[in-house]
Amino acid sequence: MLTATTNRKQVDRRLVRLAARLGDVRTPMLRWGQATAKKARETARAKPGRRFWSDLARSVQVRAVGSETVSVHTDHVAAAQKQYGGAIVPRPGKKALTIPIAPEAKGKRAAEFEMGGRDLFVINRRDAGDTIGVLGYSDGPDSFHALFVLRRRVVQDADPWWPTQAETLAFGRAEFARFITERLRSA
Repeated sequence: MLTATTNRKQVDRRLVRLAARLGDVRTPMLRWGQATAKKARETARAKPGRRFWSDLARSVQVRAVGSETVSVHTDHVAAAQKQYGGAIVPRPGKKALTIPIAPEAKGKRAAEFEMGGRDLFVINRRDAGDTIGVLGYSDGPDSFHALFVLRRRVVQDADPWWPTQAETLAFGRAEFARFITERLRSA
């Protein structure tokens, strides 16, 4: 999950005061949130990959709009992990992460191979730190097809996709200026 809450106090006070005199400031606040959410979605969709980034983009929404603040939120489980990076460990009760290393394993789980009739086994590595071994199958007595590396943990680099604070503030200034211009034209 990831939430960004911005406050109208971050925008030029003169713009905010003038906007407040001309109408309900929730309108530029909503547009500010929408512009921030749109940028997050566009950045996510521009990332390479299959379905992951599309799912992440679809999860971004304007959560709360008021006259003082607006919140943009995603409830995608990996949003913060992608943005900031960090350690990834197995789920509770599991011994290792399965990292695909063969083209036939990409996007699949080890259980899918076993359900398909392949007997998988592990070649252990006892002295390799976080690497436990390699999981694969055999087609005969002298063959081994490696599918997954088994790891106790991996550290993922950050892959920022959320709008920066500077971008978000620029959206706020632009939306307040747009609101003022629209109100003055219609007056």
